[in-house]
Amino acid sequence: MAKIRIKDIAEQAGVSVGTVDRVLHNRGEVAEETKTKILEIAKANNYQPNLIARALTSKKRCVFASLLPSPTEEDVFWQSPLDGINNATLELEQFQLKVENFFFEHYDKSDFIKKTEKILELQPEGVIFPPIYKNESKEFATKLEKLGIPFVFLESKIETCNYLAYVGSDGYHGGRVAANLIDFGVADNDDILVLNLAKDLENIHHLKQRTQGFLDYFMDYGKNQGSKITMEIPSTNSMEIQEKLDSILSSNNNIKAIFVTGSKVYKIAQYLIKNQIKNISLIGFDPIDQNIKYLNQGAINFLIGQHPYQQGFKSVKTLFEHVLLNHDIVKDEILPADIITKESYQLNKA
Repeated sequence: MAKIRIKDIAEQAGVSVGTVDRVLHNRGEVAEETKTKILEIAKANNYQPNLIARALTSKKRCVFASLLPSPTEEDVFWQSPLDGINNATLELEQFQLKVENFFFEHYDKSDFIKKTEKILELQPEGVIFPPIYKNESKEFATKLEKLGIPFVFLESKIETCNYLAYVGSDGYHGGRVAANLIDFGVADNDDILVLNLAKDLENIHHLKQRTQGFLDYFMDYGKNQGSKITMEIPSTNSMEIQEKLDSILSSNNNIKAIFVTGSKVYKIAQYLIKNQIKNISLIGFDPIDQNIKYLNQGAINFLIGQHPYQQGFKSVKTLFEHVLLNHDIVKDEILPADIITKESYQLNKA
């Protein structure tokens, strides 16, 4: 059956298009008898308003907020989701949509809290953020929920929060993928180093998920029976990395693979090249420029990509469809993980 239009309802009711418009959008005075007749015709024909047209003609500006780590030269990963957010906003600017971008220092919880307070003062109609600090993110999510502000997680999710949607990869299974790749390349009795370049790992949600997935893989059915040594380096300072790795590798010369749970795997590649270590496999996350450089040099064996641009882009589109179009939303949009080698990168680049 063809979709009924306002013009069709007006003809059936014997009134003007303007009168139907006033009734359906609850604007202005219309006689009760006429109003009832119009609504009955609309209901009988399953009339659905054109929400996109309504959003286009609305003069009200809709404001969302995003909260991301500052995309610095060392934290360049976060530039990709930011680009996705900005480009989605540009696509939707005809709908009077604006996204206020807020940034916090990646390793500063107090700065994260400070920026969440600024967002709460703004009271946007939707929020996008990665729940990097689990405890502080849960507190922020609770405050948003109390204010009736929907929020979308990217990069990782906290299951116990009442989030509108999650757009991103599965961190736990990303860790399992990394374990599977390493399992192919090491001997059964080789030891493996699991390296987190972060402090307070228990509260860094996505890194903890990846670590757990990696370790669980070997508990379930990995062929490697060597030790799985976990190490936390609270800084990306080259001198501190040198000192920590010198210590662990000198005391255990059976380590034949390193799994870096984040995107700064290039920091470890620099160490391996500087110290002329060629018998250790290295795997980590994200094809950022610094990592691709060492992938092409052979110092990094595998990278796992998680589509950060799409995470940002789709997060804005999800909020838009929920807030302005009142569409039903897919709660968890899990993006695929890409396994990237030197050869596959060159093939895709060609």
